[in-house]
Order: sequence, then structure tokens, then C-alpha cells
Amino acid sequence: MSRIAVGVDAGGSKTAVTYSVDGTCKGVWYGSAANATVRGAERASSAIADAIELALEGALPDAIFVGAAGAGRDSVATTLRGALESRFEGSRVEVRDDAYIALRAAVPEGDGTVLIAGTGAIAYAEKGGEGFRAGGYGYLFGDAGSGFAIGAAAIERLLRAYDGRASRDAFTEELARTLGAGSLQDTLQKVYADSSPSRAVADLAPFVLDLAARGDRGASKIVQQAAAALSDLVKSAIKSAHLNDSCAPIVFSGGLLRAASLLSYLIETRLLNEFPAMPILKEHPEPCAGALYAAQGLL
Repeated sequence: MSRIAVGVDAGGSKTAVTYSVDGTCKGVWYGSAANATVRGAERASSAIADAIELALEGALPDAIFVGAAGAGRDSVATTLRGALESRFEGSRVEVRDDAYIALRAAVPEGDGTVLIAGTGAIAYAEKGGEGFRAGGYGYLFGDAGSGFAIGAAAIERLLRAYDGRASRDAFTEELARTLGAGSLQDTLQKVYADSSPSRAVADLAPFVLDLAARGDRGASKIVQQAAAALSDLVKSAIKSAHLNDSCAPIVFSGGLLRAASLLSYLIETRLLNEFPAMPILKEHPEPCAGALYAAQGLL
């Protein structure tokens, strides 16, 4: 009888599902966002289950491994696991933080560190099977350097220009056009009326990175601040795990680090100066592949 293993990366912008039948990967499917911190654990578990059912077209999995944003909290992981066990009766289910699967997608075994920079931001290091994290506490408290933080800095600058605390320039004019907002009230309406305000703000990060690449000073300053914050996350995780004198790799993951940019360049430069013996891995499978690898281990 065929054995089906499912790996899930449940993040703030989408849910990625991949599965294998008797060890052969069948592809990747995408569902809606499933960040338990933003949407709540119950809605997140429903989004994850829906995405799995879409991918499997009614087949019942034997093992499911989920890496989920927000699952670093035991209460969230327990809720997600219980909901999935009820939905997929008889399946073995394991839930961990999304940082774990991002690391394991690039480094299947052994010590290493991963930086995830997407809608949110977190650094996670593992040494000898013990995990150490820095950041990743959600956009209200601990996502410095994230897509949300970059987008929020851009919007704040536009609002300051509208209310007279800062001068209007090419940055604010282009941002206003991108948002389709011709006034302060338009800007607030665009963000607060969105069904997911945090994601709407984070969606502006690519605009800032592009403008920085074209030499805009205001955008470059925001990117430099983000790079410093993200580098500090990595340094903290590495030092907590006592990996700073090792050759363990550092993995770049998440939407903001997928392509080369001023942000990735600045982070890489800072980390290589601090940890010259630690290689930086930027090309690797998507995090859901790490979840699938772990799911196959559950069989």
C-alpha cells in the first residue's frame, strides 16, 4: 500500500504544500496565508487543512509535518496539531516553527542557522539538536527588518510628508502612486480597510527594495536599517547557540532574501565580517521541502 507524506510551510503570505508517494515528490501546491499569530490558530489550522486537501485531492496522508509561523509557542503548535489530527484521522502529525523547516530545506541534518525575512522576520540556530531563536514575535513586537517593518517605514515617511513634518520628494511621490493614495486619508484608508493590514504593509517592501536599487537615498536608508536589524537577529541566534567559532552554514530564506538586492548584500557583508568561516547558503529548496523531509521521517 502506498505511503503518503505531506510537508507544509504555513506562512504569513501563503501556505505551501508538497507531498510524496512512496518517497517520490509529486509537486507543490499553494493555499491561503496561515499565520496563527495574525489569523488565530483555529483559522490557521483550517487554511492548512484546506491546502492539504487541495493538494491530495481527497487522498488520506500517512504523515504530515507542518512548519508554521507562530508555532514556536506551544499553545499554537498544540492547537494546530489537534485540529489536523481531527481532520486527517489516523495520520501522524507534527508541528514546529517555520524556521526549523527553512533550515532543514537547506541543511537536512546537523548544526546551522537560518534567517527568514518575509512578512515577518526570525533567526533560528540549531546546535546538537537544541534550537535557539531570535525575533519572530510578530509585527507588534519583534519583526524588525521584516517586510512589514520596511513597508511601515515607507508609509510613515509618506504620512509625515502629508502632514508637513517632512518634505515631499521622489520617494513619497512614487509611493503615493503605487498605493493609489493622493492624500493622508487615502493612505490610511488603503491600509486599515484592507482585510489583512499587516500583509498590505509588508507588500510594499519590494517597492522599497526596487527604489533603493535605483539609488533613492530615502529607500536606501530604510534598507540599511533593515539590514542592520536582520544581521543582529542572526548574530544573536549564532552566539546563543555558541556557533560563532564553527563552520556551520547560515541559510537565507524568505521572500525578501530570495533575489539579490541591496538588503541581501548588506546582510551578507555584515555576517561575513563577523563570521568569516560560516558559509552563506542562498540557493536551496523551498522550506516546504524541509517539511517533507521531516514528514518522511515520521513514516
